[in-house]
Amino acid sequence: MSANASRLKEASECERKAEDCMKTSMIKLKFKPDYDGAAYSLERAAVCYRNAQEPRKAADSLLKAAQYYQENRNLFHAAKAREGAAMLLRDIKEFAEAVKLFEKAIDGYAESGSLDTAALTVEKAADIYQRGLALVQQSDRAKMASQFLKQITKLSLQLEDYKGALVSIREEIEKFVEIREYPRIGQLGIGLNLIGYYDASDDESFQNVLKCGVLRSMDNEYLRVMKNLKAPGGNGGIAEDDDEEGLC
Repeated sequence: MSANASRLKEASECERKAEDCMKTSMIKLKFKPDYDGAAYSLERAAVCYRNAQEPRKAADSLLKAAQYYQENRNLFHAAKAREGAAMLLRDIKEFAEAVKLFEKAIDGYAESGSLDTAALTVEKAADIYQRGLALVQQSDRAKMASQFLKQITKLSLQLEDYKGALVSIREEIEKFVEIREYPRIGQLGIGLNLIGYYDASDDESFQNVLKCGVLRSMDNEYLRVMKNLKAPGGNGGIAEDDDEEGLC
């Protein structure tokens, strides 16, 4: 038997053990599934699949393990399993699914109280989007590129990398000009001003942008910037509704 065949056989055995963990039995007085035991067995199966050069099957095993951990409210290990699946999918260039899993992992780490781990996972997700962006730009797919750029901006704001956010917003505007989605260009222009004035410590202009009512209809990441930031020397926060007309 070849090495890979042996690994695949071991993976199947691990999956069988996971199924046994999920069974209940009145005779054995086992009244509820052993979620953690099943998840652990599936993680072992994932290792076997990965070593057998079957990354897709390894990712699927980890996703199932994540579901079982989630059922048992083991949020940290559920997030870790999703992150592992995302990294496997990244390596086989399934970027769209990989990023979604990274984002779920980020939320899971944060919910479990592991904020440092969540921040590291945000960086990994941002790296995935950068790789995906490079691929779609080579094929001149402006709309898909704009979607990748939107996510890069979002993750840059979460990381408080405002200079990086400014770069991706400018590139995103260029892509929306190409596909003629002008309403989105206007929103991005406001976001660009909000972050740019903050980064330049221009508090007066920053406060004027805060009066723009359009900000409240923008993505949550911009709303967090609006609520939490203040240009050095300013008071920050959201302007009163009476002043919303302002520049916008």
